[in-house]
Amino acid sequence: IENKYIRMKENDIDRILSVSFTGEKLSEEEKCLLEEWKRENECRNRFEGELHELRKLGKGLKYREDKDIVFARIERIVQKQRKEQLFIRWSSVAAGIMLLLGIVGYFMYSQEDGNEIIQIANVGPGSPKAELILPQGQVIELDSSSREIVFSEHQSKATSVKNTLIYDAGMNLETIDFHTIRVPLGGEFNLQLSDNTRVHLNSGSSLRYPIRFAGDIREVFLTGEGFFEVTKDEVRPFVVKTGEVDVRVLGTSFNVNAYPDERVVATTLVEGKVRVGCGSKKFDLDPGMQLVYDRENKTANVRAVDTELYTSWKDGYYYFKQEPLEEIMDVLAKWYNLNVFFQNPELKKMEFGGRLKRYEDISYLLEKMEETQDVQFIIHGNTIIIKRKTD
Repeated sequence: IENKYIRMKENDIDRILSVSFTGEKLSEEEKCLLEEWKRENECRNRFEGELHELRKLGKGLKYREDKDIVFARIERIVQKQRKEQLFIRWSSVAAGIMLLLGIVGYFMYSQEDGNEIIQIANVGPGSPKAELILPQGQVIELDSSSREIVFSEHQSKATSVKNTLIYDAGMNLETIDFHTIRVPLGGEFNLQLSDNTRVHLNSGSSLRYPIRFAGDIREVFLTGEGFFEVTKDEVRPFVVKTGEVDVRVLGTSFNVNAYPDERVVATTLVEGKVRVGCGSKKFDLDPGMQLVYDRENKTANVRAVDTELYTSWKDGYYYFKQEPLEEIMDVLAKWYNLNVFFQNPELKKMEFGGRLKRYEDISYLLEKMEETQDVQFIIHGNTIIIKRKTD
């Protein structure tokens, strides 16, 4: 029993502290655990007490400048408790979660005349930005500005115009180098390959490709999400490789979603025809079809879909049709570069639908969600905490 208590204590005390700090109710078991934690040593009790004093100080604060002062106070307290080594038994992850929730909880919850004030901050959208990585390891920053980039001892070049990197179709080189374009979270970028195939890369994605296609196949390597508009070539098929899935085409438009941190790889066909290889199995897709490969079960499923749901991002908006909130937030987190925490795990399954312009602040969509469901979004910086209104 003692060992079980110790494990529960180490895993839950961060959450209990943050809940207590924001003024929310604790269960009797949580209260007992918190009291036991306080009794363990005097400086821990002092640290927890200082945080609660800050909550009292927060009453009536209306302006950002005032809150910044309190934020600085929190940082000083955190630094002090680290010096005193109060959290030796906590993992760095658990400690980070406790501090994050406690600080965010303070900023989002202040009491004035007994009424709860929720402060919703605007979170701006992503923008055109990427890194071009050359074979020797040189990294070239790309953005919306126009510039010419020369490589291979002035024998080959590419031009970056607005948000698109365009390779010279007339290059005739003996040595074929591979380049990589890497798009960070909160970014996007387009690419026009030497065969005039266009690739739209979403946030947190990268593509490795040759500066000129040679031989009887056009092959590129994708991590993350990309929409491909492939130039037709009856002789040389175009192949997108993701590790688990290969997509083979002659000329068509399709979307591939293959983020390494997600369970599935999805290929959605808009026009033409593709053949998707999953291990030893091959699947031919017609327009309006999607193949979903499950990385854990190593199974593939083909289904008819509304392709707009999976390709709208490259046209400047997001379209959700009764999608689970967890999946919606996964999409938005990449584009807006957000950290998302669900205070109530059951909220992950709550379904929503609607459209969001890709270049608008996220607050508009979140406010619409709050109007239709028992859910609340608390934003500070690039962090969102999701909870029930009634909690």
